[in-house]
Amino acid sequence: MQDEWTKLSPSDKLVKFTYSDLQSGEAFLTAQIAGQEVVCSVILPQAQHPFSREGVESHFEHGSDFGLRLRAN
Repeated sequence: MQDEWTKLSPSDKLVKFTYSDLQSGEAFLTAQIAGQEVVCSVILPQAQHPFSREGVESHFEHGSDFGLRLRAN
């Protein structure tokens, strides 16, 4: 399975997320802020099933403004 989508972060930056199932059974996740060259990526040893966009987004919610949820103080 492969999926790609965009969402606005709390600071109104467009973020592109991707999810891909790898042949090894792992999952490959990415997040990239629009206009930036840096892409953050995560390889999960076991793909999360059922796949959810919210689950992918949650892996990036505490890093470099990739997250879409406000962090608790």
